[in-house]
This record gives sequence, C-alpha cells and structure tokens, in this order.
Amino acid sequence: MNERSRIKPFADLTPRQLQILKLLQEGKPNKELSEELGIGLGTVKQHLVALFKKLNVKNRAMAASLALDIRHEHETIRPASLRTAVLLDRRPCVVLSLSLPPEAGSQAVRLMHGSLAAIAATNDAIFLARPGNAGDVIFGIQRATEYMVAVALQTALAVHDDLLAADAAMAAQLRGCLTAGHAFASMHRFGGWTGEALASTAISAARELLDTVEPGHFSIDNAARDLTALFGIEGIPEDTGALSFADIVRLRWNANRPTYELTGRIAERSRLFAALGDAVQGHGKLFHIEGEIGMGKSRLCEEISRLCLHDSGCVSFYRCLPAALGQICYDTASRAYCTVEDIDTRLRAQTGQPPELIIVDDIHLLPAAQQTALASAAATAMQHGKLVVFAGRKILREQDAPLAETMVLRRMPPQSLQGLVRKALGKDTVQDRTNKVLNICSAAAGVPLFAIELARHYDADKQLPLTLQVAVNTRLDGLHLDRRLLREVACQAAGISLEDASHNMGEDIATVEKYLNDSITAGVLGRSADDWISFTHPLLRLAINDTITD
Repeated sequence: MNERSRIKPFADLTPRQLQILKLLQEGKPNKELSEELGIGLGTVKQHLVALFKKLNVKNRAMAASLALDIRHEHETIRPASLRTAVLLDRRPCVVLSLSLPPEAGSQAVRLMHGSLAAIAATNDAIFLARPGNAGDVIFGIQRATEYMVAVALQTALAVHDDLLAADAAMAAQLRGCLTAGHAFASMHRFGGWTGEALASTAISAARELLDTVEPGHFSIDNAARDLTALFGIEGIPEDTGALSFADIVRLRWNANRPTYELTGRIAERSRLFAALGDAVQGHGKLFHIEGEIGMGKSRLCEEISRLCLHDSGCVSFYRCLPAALGQICYDTASRAYCTVEDIDTRLRAQTGQPPELIIVDDIHLLPAAQQTALASAAATAMQHGKLVVFAGRKILREQDAPLAETMVLRRMPPQSLQGLVRKALGKDTVQDRTNKVLNICSAAAGVPLFAIELARHYDADKQLPLTLQVAVNTRLDGLHLDRRLLREVACQAAGISLEDASHNMGEDIATVEKYLNDSITAGVLGRSADDWISFTHPLLRLAINDTITD
C-alpha cells in the first residue's frame, strides 16, 4: 500500500470523527467520550462503528494504532514543519512488547490487545497494536516515573493472567520482553504528549529482542534492568537469561535501592538517635523527613532502623508503593505486602519492648486521606512512647495533625560525597581515579543519588545515564513548567538574561517572567539581581539538553 492510499482514509474523516480518533489515541473509554463530546453513549457507539468502517479496522486499539503509525510515517518525511509546531523531545522510556503465535485465534489476540490498551490508558502509556499478533506499550512518554519497569512487568503479568483464565494453552505460547531507551516524541509546551510519536530505538530493540524469546518466556534487557536502581524489584536474577511468566509472579515490588554506607547527614542522624534515646524512656516523637528524589531519605531511615535494632529495640519499617502497583505497601521485616490499615493498627498498638520505632517511607505516594489517617494513628503511637518517622518528598500537614519535627534534606557539600563515589566506582580500574572522583562530586552538586549513578556509569558518553534522565524527568514532568523556556536556558552553559530569553522566544518579557517565576518557585531555575537566569543544578541543565532534538 503506497503512502497516498494509506493517508487517504484520514482525509475523508469528518471533524467529529477526527476528534473521536484523537480521544481514542488518548485511551478514553466510551463514557469519557460521551462526556467530552456532549453526546449519549448510544451515539458514541454509532460514531465508533462508522469510524471503524471508514478506517477498515475492527476495534478502537487498531484505529488508534493506525492513526499513530500513519502520522509517524507522514511526519518523519517532513520533520522540519513539525518542529515549528511542537517541541520534539528525546524522552527516556520503557517498552513492553508481547506476542502470540501466528496460529493464535482472533479472540486470544483481541484479549491481549484489549488488556494492553486498558492498562496503557490507566498508566498514561501508549499502546501500539501491530501485525503478527503482537503489541507494544510505551511507558514514559506522557510522564516518566522511577517505577516504570515495575509497572511494565505487572502489565505483562496481567495480560498473561487474562490469557490463562481464557485459554491456558495459548497463555503458554505468550512471549514478552522489556527494553529501556529513548523515544522521539512531540510534546506540549507545558508537558504531556501531543499524540504524535516520531521514532523510538527502544521500540525497534524490543521487537528485535522479542524475536529471540521462546514461548512462555520473558526477557529484560540490560538498560531496563539498570533502571531498577531507582525502584527496587526483588527477584530479578543477575544473569541476563529469560524469565518464565511464573518467575514474574514471584517478583516483589520492594522499592529497595542499592544500599551504600550513609555519608554525611551527621546533624540529622544525631537528632534521630537522640529521639531514639527518648523512646527508651517512653517519650514518643514524630519526625518528618522530606527531600527530593535521591537526597538520602530512605538511607537515613535505614540507618536509624539499624541503630534501633542494635539497641535491642523493635522496628517496623514500611514502604508505600505507587498506586499504579496497587493500593499496597511493603513490610520490609516480613518481606510481604501489607495495607495502610495494617500500618495504622501497628501505630495504635500498645508498645512492646522499648525503644519502638515505626518508619513509613515514601508516604507522599499515599492519597491525602490515608496520610491524614496515619498522622492520627501516629499521635496515638507517640502517646505510647513510640518514635515514628514519616519520610517522603512532601508530607501532608493538616491543621489538627500531631506536632512533628521536620528535617528537610538539603544538598550536601561535594567533599561529603567522595566516599560514596569511591564505593560506587567499585574495584574497577579507573583511569585517573582521583580526578574522576572529584569531577563526579562536582557534577552531582550535593545530591547523593546523582553521585552514585554518575559513578556507576563513569565510562558512559557525555550524556546523562538513563537512570538520571528518568530521575530528572520524574520530577520535571509533574511540575508542568514551560519547557520552551527551560530549553532556551539550557542552550547556554552559563545561563541567559531575561531580556535575551524573551527575544529568542519571541514573547514579551512579562509573559516569560511569569513562566520564569513558576520555575523559580519549583526550584528548577534561579534568577540573579541583574535578571540572569540559570539552572539551580547543573544536571538539570544536562537533562534538558539531552531532550533537545533540534
């Protein structure tokens, strides 16, 4: 089929049909189509039947995929015109690819595609149905998260379970793989995918890897494995061999990162240790430990846990998990999942052998109502003489919440990171090791995670490691800042004046200043007294630079 005949069906669509097609690409169910279009469900179904007939497809997933493929081919022929309309970003992503054998029945294929499409829509991912009874889901285009690999693995398991319930023999023939890399995508200025993906080496890599996987097995490439340094997954074997789907069932989303000796944080450690001494005397306290990703919140929690156990105390250490992995938490002691209600019960229970320490890490992942409930339970725990620690990026504080001592983890002096960097470098022979350590500490600019990841990937090219690209995008994607302004500032190593930024962007200073103030409030950009704009951290600038394609 030539280019003209492939694109022609779209030229025949009515404006309403084009609108519906765009909503299908966004993964909207019929109910949301009805609400956004202002028409009844019955009318929506009639529109879909007419649309599928005109496009010569059988379902909504195929329609959305066909539109994406054609836009992909059409726009790559004339990328210059697209660059003038949208921001083309080089985005870190994770690609899940699944397939059934050629002899698979249409019902099994529809089930696989339907499961993938539904999960993709729920997780802001992109689903691509493709010939050969296969399908891909791309995570990270709409919004990156440090737990994309875990969600992708859970998706593969969910599809396998759906097939197993319907046709066990066909489920045994399912093949899958997971890769990580980059995708070139057209993005809205303030974040979010426009619906037009240009290309992805990660997709082609996934499809090539999938061809090597045996039926009933699942393979994970090294880049995807490496991302588990951001969000721990217990049970992934160290060798690169394929897993069975039964192996995926046994994986644990424990959110445990590689552990390094606690460096610095002497004042914070001393305050927690003193509070532990108070707990021995039956005087309870509540601490809030706050900080951005990679500042060492979890490591500090692990250290106070170790100290409590050393003093023959009792420790309950919980990690909250993302909603995308289910409304569950992880109990590090029993290495089992638990609920917020279980944590609530533990907080309210009578104290055992003092000191008793209860840690709830990554509490920011919980909905506000659950955070409030745990704060109430913490008040009871304090009355029982327990030391309670809540750790998270930003912890909810209600007016009637119990009084908490707050520790906000700031950047550390570069010299404080040297021991951490040396350990992360390992015993490998590193040329000019001393200067390498100093350079990494300088680039990390006080953020422990940045130092560790730069050291682990010390032999990488000038671009940031994929782990750090994901970590930075995880933060930026949730802020909805003006990416055009960020790119303008990133293009200048020493920063740029407000006047020059306004001129280069072709916008008045008042408008640019508004966007600048948003970035300053978010802690991403800084502004000097003479209106000079620069990034607050050098790796933020590098991460933005890595996204620029034009």
